[in-house]
Amino acid sequence: TGQLNEYTERKKMPSEVMCMALGNVATGEQRSWFLAVGLQDNTVRIISLDPSDCLAPRSMQALPAAAESLCIVEMGSAKEVGSSDEDTVQHQTSLYLNIGLQNGVLLRTVLDPISGDLADTRTRYLGSRPVKLFRIRMQGNQAVLAMSSRSWLSYYYQNRFHLTPLSYESLEFASGFSSEQCPEGIVAISTNTLRILALEKLGAVFNQVSFPLEYTPRKFAIHNDSAHLIIIETEHNAYTEETKQQRRLQMAEEMQEAAGAEEAAVARELAEAFLSEEPNEAVFGAPRAGPGLWASLIKIMAPTTGQTFEVHRLEQNYAAMCLALVKFANQGDQLFLIVGVAKEHQLNPRLSNGGFLYTY
Repeated sequence: TGQLNEYTERKKMPSEVMCMALGNVATGEQRSWFLAVGLQDNTVRIISLDPSDCLAPRSMQALPAAAESLCIVEMGSAKEVGSSDEDTVQHQTSLYLNIGLQNGVLLRTVLDPISGDLADTRTRYLGSRPVKLFRIRMQGNQAVLAMSSRSWLSYYYQNRFHLTPLSYESLEFASGFSSEQCPEGIVAISTNTLRILALEKLGAVFNQVSFPLEYTPRKFAIHNDSAHLIIIETEHNAYTEETKQQRRLQMAEEMQEAAGAEEAAVARELAEAFLSEEPNEAVFGAPRAGPGLWASLIKIMAPTTGQTFEVHRLEQNYAAMCLALVKFANQGDQLFLIVGVAKEHQLNPRLSNGGFLYTY
């Protein structure tokens, strides 16, 4: 009838309520039958919403930590059954209660749609921050967006469950939305910005994180003992940092020499300002050195965090081309890095003014 009725009785809980969740109203139903409540005593309770026994407890599950958020979703598969003339779609779905804990753990447990019992709990650690859960839609089905120190998507795809980290920066709050341009979109908050997202590549097993480098990476090797990457970066038509500084000093001197006697003081101030201000190459780009000029460096970094431990820069016009980690028979187990370097390398025709093997 569309009439809103208030249930007059009150249900006193044994501990402070931390979070609650209602499931979506199923097709052909008028209401959601269960309410999930997370309490401060490290429990989650399922409460009936049936008008005949409204707010009656149905089941309870103890948690390893206090619940931060709850989310009830219906997940499963849909398959065609019947003859080719009269095919019908049979949905094999189950009700799942997702529990985000304050210690960064996500629990997924099966919620019985008849009795409200909880069973078959699965656990996954997501990050260092409390887990916030948001219900969204992906390819016409319900999914859960979980946010901790990084964001994860829990969904059912190709007859199996997936819990995949998103290749995106950390999010704080989110909600699904639908529009003509984006039928299954997500609007989210990240720090002080509003983001509009559309998720792609469902079922992908890889997650990528990019770390910016100074020059073009040419080769890398893995140091097995530390699991660090040793990378050689080489850029054509580029200056080394030392050459850039020398050119800036040269330009400042030429600026002062070109000024007349009356403008000497002004030229000196301009030259000092020119030297003190470092240009932002990420915005304006690096100065072009011209054909045949090379800049190279050797870098040691952690692939998981992007932290750089060591950078060794080569001289101007020395281009690092290849590298290898080797052991010599007379040096025991000591590991050496061999870097192949070309001097004054020319691309076309392919020439160089000498080659070297640098040993570190």
